[in-house]
Amino acid sequence: MAVLTECETQLLAMQRQLTENPQVQIFSVKPGQIIEEYGDAPEVFEKISILHGIDLDPSLQRCFVRFSWFSSHWRIERPEIQLTGEFTIRHLLTSMNVNAPDIDWGETPSERQLYSELRVIDHHPGSGTGTFAALRIKPDMPQPEVWFHDFRIGAFKMDIDYCDYLAALTITKGTSGWHYLFCDVSLGDREFRHIARQLEDMLTVFSELFPEYDYASLRQRLDERLR
Repeated sequence: MAVLTECETQLLAMQRQLTENPQVQIFSVKPGQIIEEYGDAPEVFEKISILHGIDLDPSLQRCFVRFSWFSSHWRIERPEIQLTGEFTIRHLLTSMNVNAPDIDWGETPSERQLYSELRVIDHHPGSGTGTFAALRIKPDMPQPEVWFHDFRIGAFKMDIDYCDYLAALTITKGTSGWHYLFCDVSLGDREFRHIARQLEDMLTVFSELFPEYDYASLRQRLDERLR
């Protein structure tokens, strides 16, 4: 049996917290299987360099995840509160080998270029929201940008890297709209008000259900985006 990395251990712990909590309704869950034949981080990063001509920053190896398909889709219901969330994390090499999302989006050449460079790392097929997170892959970008795409609104660059993304996921557990805490948006605008309410509810409910996490930084981010 393969020894789990710290990041893999944290993700599995997060998933168990959801599945074992009686207040969380689980629609679907896949714990993920480790793809040992792909190799460990150095080997996979070398394959990415050979196959795609991109030398990813070695610092990203600290959060390398070997799961093939790691996902949960869940809901928490209380009077006047309904939280939903979902994540589907794929192996990094799988994400790199899959073509850019087939999106008829982008009114300018620069926008179309952006979408051609995105490789999905997390998506939400169960909820049908049409949202996903992706790495922007370019040969001259060893630290890929993380982007969040919402079919209703557009694409937004997140101010975190791939490792930060996975770390934030363990805290937010894929709550719908959590990505906007890390995007340059005003959550007080009308199109984001339902998302702001969802995030307010997340911080209230999670501080009770999952008190082992520190939500201070997320609260600060939410307050900043509501100003």
